[in-house]
Amino acid sequence: MKKNLVTILLAATVLAGATMYIAAPVQPHHYEMHVVSYGETMESIIKDFNKNTTANYDIRDAVATAVAESKKMEGGATSRQLNVGNKIAVPIYR
Repeated sequence: MKKNLVTILLAATVLAGATMYIAAPVQPHHYEMHVVSYGETMESIIKDFNKNTTANYDIRDAVATAVAESKKMEGGATSRQLNVGNKIAVPIYR
């Protein structure tokens, strides 16, 4: 009985750990600065910078991360609404 209980607890722990590993969001490897030119959107900039990556990232999280990091810079974008000349910290995923 005791051996079965230990086996069940071990299996539950392994399953919980595997679920947390798979469900964890992808973190950016680093950031690159980009100055906005005419006709660019936040999504197009992020997709263009990450076109050769194999990481499976969520574009909504990437945009939110880019805005949060850009707010820290002088002249950085403060929202998804971009103006020509704004600076963006583009998250790069690897």
